[in-house]
Amino acid sequence: MLEWISNQGVLLIYLFFFFNAMFESVCPPYPSDLFVMVFSFLAGRGLYDPYALYCLTVFGSITGIMVIYYVGTKYGDRLLAFFSRSFLGRLFPVRMIERAKKKFSERGDLIVLLNRFLPGMRAPICFAAGIVGIKRVKVFCYSLVSVLIWNLFLVIAGFYVGKTWDEASRFLRNYTIIVSLILIVILAVLTIIYFKRRGAD
Repeated sequence: MLEWISNQGVLLIYLFFFFNAMFESVCPPYPSDLFVMVFSFLAGRGLYDPYALYCLTVFGSITGIMVIYYVGTKYGDRLLAFFSRSFLGRLFPVRMIERAKKKFSERGDLIVLLNRFLPGMRAPICFAAGIVGIKRVKVFCYSLVSVLIWNLFLVIAGFYVGKTWDEASRFLRNYTIIVSLILIVILAVLTIIYFKRRGAD
């Protein structure tokens, strides 16, 4: 895919920067960060404009965030109701979901501000912000700050970090692994605490 994209016209490449970032906000498994670093690495060798790459990536990211926020605002409760009626509703009952919504509404501002730095959690966070009714202006402003910082980090990492692509990609891979492991541990601890309390009740 990268080889095919690299052989296309500059206009298509710049459109790809935008849609690459937007799609990742909607579909978290999509590896947009990797593409940003790849093209930043190539920009460091004079093939693309790093400023255009950065601006289009920021614009695409914030567009995707607001789309998934809108979906959460309009259809979030219906989707949660459907989820609770499925077999997964036994693992995550309505009471647990409502408690999570309450916690998010209390601390959601900080979580939204940090959402770009949490791989795999970006779309769910924006979706949850829509469900609990965090104001659109807040979501936009906090997300924009997060997007500006994170994408600047990626572009600089791809542009300057390491003399070879292997070093730059290893840098991102190690970061993602560390953050993902931390999130898994936190989730496991919270799950254990929840089921212990449920057993005590």
